Amino acid sequence: MDNFEWGYGYSKRFGLVYVDYETQARIPKSSYHWFHQVITR
Repeated sequence: MDNFEWGYGYSKRFGLVYVDYETQARIPKSSYHWFHQVITR
């Protein structure tokens, strides 16, 4: 999931899931779906 990074604060996004900070909604990124396919095979 996106998180606080000491060097970038909240400006740079990391992780497999995008977090909308206003609504706290978790939105899977395309890399999430790719990784899901890799680990289920």
